[in-house]
Amino acid sequence: MTERYSEAVEEFCQARCDSIKEDFTKLPDTELILANCGDLSEENVDSILYFIEDKLERDGEPKNLIKKVFTVVVESLQNIRIHGTDDSDGMKASFIVIGKEVGGYQIWVGNLAANQSVGEIKSSLAKIKDLNASAIRKIYLNSLTYGKLTDKGGAGLGLLTIALKSDNKLEFGFEKINEKLTLFNLNVKVSAN
Repeated sequence: MTERYSEAVEEFCQARCDSIKEDFTKLPDTELILANCGDLSEENVDSILYFIEDKLERDGEPKNLIKKVFTVVVESLQNIRIHGTDDSDGMKASFIVIGKEVGGYQIWVGNLAANQSVGEIKSSLAKIKDLNASAIRKIYLNSLTYGKLTDKGGAGLGLLTIALKSDNKLEFGFEKINEKLTLFNLNVKVSAN
């Protein structure tokens, strides 16, 4: 039963990843850069980061855009690895999809969250969702100065960093999978300007 339960969770994540890829590739003037669904090992993360940086450099993107996209991808993958919840088999079912569009890039990430932690995640996102860059920067600096470390070793800076580098509002959603797990989805648009 545990194996089937875990398969259902992985299938749910894979279906969401496939849906994002399909919807994005239907849009005009877009290019799907990367799609990875599954448990993100340290080796997979390193490969993704190398691939993204190399691809953007080969495409002749400006250094400041490469840095913004790279930072958002690093922070997103760290959030998945550090804060993602394991399924019943100890796997962190997750995905990352990166696409190029006119005016920048879109990055979608998804990871499992325990149902009891969804309220806390929503609260953290609600605090920064509608803030401008200046207000986010102020919170970021305040967190650096006075923030206390969480039980997982962070000071809550990941989402703030993503919001600062994206130059856009964060879009997010939660899809309940079962009585224990929810799929947390984050969509980040990184503007070329």
